[in-house]
Amino acid sequence: MPLAEIMSQIQTLPKIDKLRLMQFLATELIKEEDTNFFVANQEYPVWSPYNCSEAANVLMNFLETKQRSQDD
Repeated sequence: MPLAEIMSQIQTLPKIDKLRLMQFLATELIKEEDTNFFVANQEYPVWSPYNCSEAANVLMNFLETKQRSQDD
């Protein structure tokens, strides 16, 4: 199947299916690069915004500034 035909079919998919396709393709690319990239039953750290009050303050200041500029 030509790539142009696949792309036209992808455009008709709902958003959730496009996201699933992205996940599938990313997983396939990882498999091709390194077969041991993700190991089953292994825990991997994930960054979380909890306890990041400095970042929250920066975001709040930005939003307040944006709101004031829109009110003017």
